[in-house]
Order: sequence, then structure tokens, then C-alpha cells
Amino acid sequence: MSKRGGERLVMIGWREWVGIPELEGSPLLAKIDTGAWSNTLHASDVEIVESDMETRVRFRLEDDGGWVERPLHDWRRVRDTGGHDTLRPVIRTTLEIAGMDFDIQMCLQDRSRMKHRLILGRRFLRGGFCIHPKRECIHSGERTVPRIMLGS
Repeated sequence: MSKRGGERLVMIGWREWVGIPELEGSPLLAKIDTGAWSNTLHASDVEIVESDMETRVRFRLEDDGGWVERPLHDWRRVRDTGGHDTLRPVIRTTLEIAGMDFDIQMCLQDRSRMKHRLILGRRFLRGGFCIHPKRECIHSGERTVPRIMLGS
């Protein structure tokens, strides 16, 4: 850990093991992407489910996996690397990284053609991370105790 202007920074590699306990039981290898603004999680068969109580989003984390359903938090307009704008559903969930828990927003998008199922973008990273571009998996994917809960 280093300090910048009184702020503690956590060193992470360009890829890190993270947990999303509300959605996925096993750790995921996330790409730390300073070129992306938003966090994006691979989701297939994304459907919006309207009801009187709340709008929910239904999706699969694996192509032949079970359904996951979460409240729809927001919509985000995202420009991909090809310059195309898309409107993506956003959910809130807990992300575990470097022994800490964060309440984060996560865009859902089909990333089946991409190498990494999860991208962590600048909006999240600016909360106290320093990225070491030569290192990867600095932190274990194992859940540690005690946990520190932080907002995004």
C-alpha cells in the first residue's frame, strides 16, 4: 500500500482475482481497464422483467447456466472500442478485491468473444487503487476474514 496526498492506495495488477458472492460462487479473473469508464460483467440472454413492484433484469452468467435475476439499478450508454454506442442495463452487487468488499455498479453485456468476463473501469478504480502494469494477480482469489466494506 502506498499513500498519495493522505489517501491510501492499494496496489493491484493489470489482472486480479475478484469475487462476486451474490452472483458467482467462484472467483473471476478481472481485467483492470483504465480505458473503460464502467465495470462490465459478461451476461447472456439478458431480459428486462417489468412488474408493478420493480423492474428486474434476468440473465445468465454462462451460456448454459441457470438464470440470475437482480433489480435493474440504471441504464448506461457505453461506447465500445469500435466507437458504437449501446445502452446497457446496470445492476448493483458486492465486489470482493484485495481483502475488501465494495458495493458497485456493474453493466451487463455479452462478452463471450472477449478474453475476460469482467472488466473493472476507472469509475471504480479511482476509489483508491494503483495499477502495476507489469504484475497480475497480486491478491489471492481466496476470501479473507475479516472483510472491510466500502462504498463505490
